[in-house]
Amino acid sequence: MNQKKTFVSIVLMASTLAATAQTKAVRVESPIVTEKDFVWYVEQKEAWRDITLERPDDETAWLNYYNAARYMAWTHYEDSTAQQAVREMEKAIPDSYTFNYCAYRESQSGNGYGDADKYAEAALARLPDEMQFFDFDCWVPYLAMKGDYERMAQLARRYFDSGIYSEAVLRYSFNELRGMDEGGIYIGNGDAAIIPKWLIQEGMGEHRDKTVVCLPFLAVKEYREWLFRKLNIDLPELKEPQTAADYDTNEHVLIQAIIDRYGSKVYFSTTIPQQTIEPWQRNLYNEGLTLKYAKKPYDNMAVKRRNVEERYMMEYLLVSFRPEWTAGQCLSANYAVVLADLLPYYAKHDQRRYDWLMRLLVSGVNNTSLSEEKKQSILELLR
Repeated sequence: MNQKKTFVSIVLMASTLAATAQTKAVRVESPIVTEKDFVWYVEQKEAWRDITLERPDDETAWLNYYNAARYMAWTHYEDSTAQQAVREMEKAIPDSYTFNYCAYRESQSGNGYGDADKYAEAALARLPDEMQFFDFDCWVPYLAMKGDYERMAQLARRYFDSGIYSEAVLRYSFNELRGMDEGGIYIGNGDAAIIPKWLIQEGMGEHRDKTVVCLPFLAVKEYREWLFRKLNIDLPELKEPQTAADYDTNEHVLIQAIIDRYGSKVYFSTTIPQQTIEPWQRNLYNEGLTLKYAKKPYDNMAVKRRNVEERYMMEYLLVSFRPEWTAGQCLSANYAVVLADLLPYYAKHDQRRYDWLMRLLVSGVNNTSLSEEKKQSILELLR
């Protein structure tokens, strides 16, 4: 056979195999677990949609089709493919758990779909016996948002016991809570900041003296009422929100009411956007993984050293025995960002402690799958 033709055939065969591999249907994970790019989500959306056409009663295929379309739309906000997937699903499996789950998710999106609570309760009535990540990660926050803490606590315990949740994310949250004073109030946003703390409290039975405040939920009446009853604070008068600015104003009013009542027991996550905490910026002191509110200056660096030396459990940063979530890797690397300013003190006063902390922080960055460029930008903070 002609060598040139053989080479061309091999190249064509390799290209065909590559294309086939690219379009193979693969389970679509949350970006919190494994982050992919826009093209990957487009390919998976098409691959899973083809399967739903072949097997219209396949709930697994419908869920993956919807999730791929949903995450694809995160970078293309005008895209309505996720809603289209739900409409197709409603025709194929209208009485299923998966349809009601996806319809609830879509009802919470900017496009909207229908009565969110109706779909949520229909899904909760059909919960599968063997719950997966998406089930727990949707319904634990939903029940908390509705102020239904009893049902939330039950699911949070099941979520923790399932072993599904990222160990690295749990450990980071555990350290945040350990650095706080007894009876502290933690204010944060984002799944990886809030959900693991509920799992620690309800699944492990640890740090139950702390109150975890989910910032986005302050816009929900049921959650506000539950939270302020728990904190024994009268709800302040709020504006009827008409614009995004009105929601921000109400959020600030509610946070200020908590600060007025609890003062230095209030802590903010270091991952909260700057504009959110700007009104209190001059009274926030970094204690390591959290920012503490205080009316008067104090030696917060001494507290930060205490947390690092006595409270935070960071040896897990040295080695990882299983693949970690994207969120877990980012949080492990974040230790270097928030604790780097301790290194000059230890370099001057305690070389042994300096070597110990440097090793932990470097390991926390290097033992991730972050890009080399990103790793180097973080490691620069340690020099």
